[in-house]
Amino acid sequence: MHWLLLTILGHHVARAAFESNENSLKVLLFWAVDSANRTQENVVRNVAYARRMGARQCCDVMLAHYEGSSDDWNKAWYLNEVTSSMRKPGYKFKFLQEAYREEWPQKYEFVWALDSDIDFTGVNLVQLFELARSSGSLIIGPTFSGDQAWKTYATNLLTEGTGRKALVRRDVKEREQINVLGKPDPRCMMRHTDFVEMTAPLLSSTVLSLILKDCVDCIHEHAEWGLDRVWCEMASEKFSVSACTLLDATPVRHLDWQTAKITPDFWEAERKVKEKYAKYWAQVRNIDCMLAHKQQRVTIDPHGNIQDMSLGGRIQVYPSH
Repeated sequence: MHWLLLTILGHHVARAAFESNENSLKVLLFWAVDSANRTQENVVRNVAYARRMGARQCCDVMLAHYEGSSDDWNKAWYLNEVTSSMRKPGYKFKFLQEAYREEWPQKYEFVWALDSDIDFTGVNLVQLFELARSSGSLIIGPTFSGDQAWKTYATNLLTEGTGRKALVRRDVKEREQINVLGKPDPRCMMRHTDFVEMTAPLLSSTVLSLILKDCVDCIHEHAEWGLDRVWCEMASEKFSVSACTLLDATPVRHLDWQTAKITPDFWEAERKVKEKYAKYWAQVRNIDCMLAHKQQRVTIDPHGNIQDMSLGGRIQVYPSH
């Protein structure tokens, strides 16, 4: 891959790739939303930013209303900005599964499946999309800047019938792996990985049919846990690529509103996915790193140390952060 070319050509080439023309594909910005003021403000702000960065025709917007409806939003904005919508109880990837159409790969280059508390207005989207393309991967996760509680895998579960919240604890080592993996690594521009979580993945249209149709019982009716533990290895096998990448150079903000209502169905869904697709189950690890300062891909050992063997056979170690 021509990594040096990315830096030399820089902003202008990347912008040409992000902006739409009559022959280019769009990006679908897909949000699962309620009707809270903060949700509306965040979505409106991010849509406006995307159009400023990528021109008016860069993106379509689809909103899946799990609480409230389009009637709760500014009517003029909705008519002008939202391409399509749906309204029903549920969760983001179940919505996406139901919304998916066979013609999407001919229309969209990527689907960006966003939680409503993701803010990308501080990100150079031109760079983000160029890095995503350059990665050669199909499921790309922006890393998350700031402090998050990492509620996807260590969450407060509402104990049924008690009205009390009890802390659900997973394996401490696994939680720490997910925590570290999802934070920007200043040593790297991007990293191939076997795990990208479901908070804000950028999905190549190439992989949509695999994860939304062919992966039977990966998305359950009342819960969606488990999908992101198998989709990287499943896609890697199917397409003979390193299917998942984390982007360190372009982290987004996770505002971490903690609005997800986690039920025992989530644990059961994940158990069933693991039972059915055990061979694809992620170890939650880095595979390699594209060095930020050298634009060279190097390996990462199990302890998180980078080993660069390009210096005349000598090993240069960049310790984990």
